[in-house]
Amino acid sequence: MRNISYKLIGTARKAFALCLCAGFTATFAEECDEKMMDAFAYEDCLAANGGQIDNDAKKGKTDGPRLTILGQKTDPYNPFKRDAYLTSSFGENRGTRYHMGIDYSTQMEEGWVIYAPEDGIASEIKTSPYGYGKALYFKGNSGKTWVFAHQSSFSAQLDELVYKKMYSTKKNDIVISPKVAFKKGDTLTFAGSTGIGNPHLHLEVRTADNKGLSPCKEGALCLDTIAPQIFAAAATYKDDVAFTSTEALDKGCIATPIKNTFENDAPVHIAFKIADYSREPKENPMSIRRLEVFRYDEKMFSKVQDTIPFSKQLRIRDELLWAEEADTAGDWHYVNVPFPPQSEYRIEVEDYAGNVTTKKFSIRSHCKDNSEFQKQNFQKTPLITYLSRPALDLGRCDSSFTFAALDKNGNTLSENLCKVFPHKLTFLGKIAATFPAATKIAYSNGNSENTIYMTTLNKGASSASWTVKDEDFEISQKVTGMAVRTNDGTPVLAFTKNITDSLNFYEFHPKGLQFTGKWEVCIDAHTAQAPLYWLGETSRNWFIFSKQTSGKKRCASMNELRDIATIDNQDPPTLGFPYWDNMIIGGLHQPALKIPVNFKYDGISDGNSITVKSGKNWIAAEYDSEPREIILEGARLPDEGEKITIQIVDEGRHKATYTVTIPGM
Repeated sequence: MRNISYKLIGTARKAFALCLCAGFTATFAEECDEKMMDAFAYEDCLAANGGQIDNDAKKGKTDGPRLTILGQKTDPYNPFKRDAYLTSSFGENRGTRYHMGIDYSTQMEEGWVIYAPEDGIASEIKTSPYGYGKALYFKGNSGKTWVFAHQSSFSAQLDELVYKKMYSTKKNDIVISPKVAFKKGDTLTFAGSTGIGNPHLHLEVRTADNKGLSPCKEGALCLDTIAPQIFAAAATYKDDVAFTSTEALDKGCIATPIKNTFENDAPVHIAFKIADYSREPKENPMSIRRLEVFRYDEKMFSKVQDTIPFSKQLRIRDELLWAEEADTAGDWHYVNVPFPPQSEYRIEVEDYAGNVTTKKFSIRSHCKDNSEFQKQNFQKTPLITYLSRPALDLGRCDSSFTFAALDKNGNTLSENLCKVFPHKLTFLGKIAATFPAATKIAYSNGNSENTIYMTTLNKGASSASWTVKDEDFEISQKVTGMAVRTNDGTPVLAFTKNITDSLNFYEFHPKGLQFTGKWEVCIDAHTAQAPLYWLGETSRNWFIFSKQTSGKKRCASMNELRDIATIDNQDPPTLGFPYWDNMIIGGLHQPALKIPVNFKYDGISDGNSITVKSGKNWIAAEYDSEPREIILEGARLPDEGEKITIQIVDEGRHKATYTVTIPGM
């Protein structure tokens, strides 16, 4: 996560603040110009104009909060008492779950002081190399719990309790309940980069009944100067889809996939690709608070996201549709109502600072200036997932690829799908509806041949079981808790083998499939002679299944479909050269010895998988999962030239012990 912050203070900001101090009402006559004003002046101009922003359509109105420094009856809660922009928003897409808080930039710096939001107690502290890293749970007198994640350290009193628990239990990852009281504005903790990500603060607000609340709605400062952007639209009808680019959407048009005249009055479903940014440069796309659609002047759809129960996090699959290019800007927001043609529509999108973007559109068979846009990343095979459905990239028909449909007995149903369907992204449901007996698609690029395996699911089914036996493998799958609410077409499961120079693996689709149960996959022992690993879609790193069975089959389960490989890795992690740097304890920088950890596949599951000793004396070790380093407090280490031992047990249960000589500073 890259964090950059503007430090310019515009004259408009100063003038508006002076007017407020004098007790006058300020009015800006000029338009809010994002390009001509610095970030703060632009933000204050928006606040003065009621949070509205000029765009290609009419100015939108907002019913949401405008939590900026100015224009509030009471001051917002500023965790740092200094300007900090949002880099991630509440409700943002995190793959299988919603982002349950907001992230603030700390300008790539650790150690920013964080102040208590209200009177209350530090109810719990947890430490881990992953997830929230060092996290403080602060229960306020209001009854709400504030969560501060990725901290570098806590207040001196709290850090003393943390180290006391670590040394008494000889564990690096600990949980304590300090019950230490703080007053509003007291120094509570210090921002850092523990867990995942570069230096930043992750802030959550939770209720007693386990609901996540938007911190922006609860009074936290949310600096965001840019209104949301609507990049594209996708209209679906049964097994067909039509995409609309930014250029065509800006002209008020959304293309429909319906071509038959007798179906012209049929409604379509639409998903919009939307992202919000807090400032220039636009580096961290965020989610939105509100999406509403109007047919003429009647509101036909509304989603306002200020509260998310933790028990409903999987609901994200009903609202944000997975796409193979999911690591590019924006998410596909599904609007769960039908759109009849021959109507005028308006969409309003609002971010968590109250900035609104409005667009008017109508649905047409053809849109002028409609252009292609990226629909996949890192994808070698023509089988991809788009809008949470498996799809075939028949655009490759124009580059020597051939595709044939086969039934379960190997009989050819169509020897050339390139002659049957347009040369573009095509849902497998369309192919299954055209050839109901199809179970395989054989494809070739002229140099090599491969097969896509597919099965058609019953509409409305809540579970599915599927086993494929071929000459080289046997793979079985089971999915439970399916909803498939956003697919009014033919639901299909599919997979294929991806053959690469370094590692062969199986791709399973559709990724992002809507289900609330589990996906269980089993591969026969002949095919899977080594443990099962899954691929991180954006990191492109392989991770071992921490829980898997073996025997006649190797089986594992997840809450989404993934790419699966079997990897025979016998190498434990190794250590790099130690060097002196610093760490933060109680808000103060202290000398620290940092030792890089190197591995290709099997990482370190938690901090307790590392044991450091000087002779018989146990030494606390902090493991930083990014950039994979062991961090040791210098004051607790022996003198220069003396030795310590480090034992590491990785996720593949490989154990290694190393002797490290303390270097000179």
